[in-house]
Amino acid sequence: MTKTELIVAAALMLGGCFAAAAQNAPAPGQEPPPVADKGTTAQEKCIDENDGYTRRGGKPMFVIQLENKCEQRLTCKVYAYVTSARGVVQGRGTIKLAAKSKGAAAKGTFVMPAKKMGGNSQSDRECRVY
Repeated sequence: MTKTELIVAAALMLGGCFAAAAQNAPAPGQEPPPVADKGTTAQEKCIDENDGYTRRGGKPMFVIQLENKCEQRLTCKVYAYVTSARGVVQGRGTIKLAAKSKGAAAKGTFVMPAKKMGGNSQSDRECRVY
């Protein structure tokens, strides 16, 4: 084979590799839906979490909001540790989340009293399919 024939053959082989890869790739904008991990984990693929402070009845509260992005039902144990100039507050609770297709039932909230609005907070969660 000549040098030119080798280059053409290599180009054809590479082109075939790229074509096969393109056939196996999901269509643009068509990512597969997320699926929950097995066991008890933070379920990073399935859960959107928002933490923050709010007032209820004039009292400061720390709030953890979870939203399920998967079609499996999830139950999550949440833990919070909040520090401020006025002291420490620690809390934990359970949030049950319906499947994403259930709308508002796929969202849940944990609320605990805080010593003041603002401060430092740490939160963690352990979620599993139920």
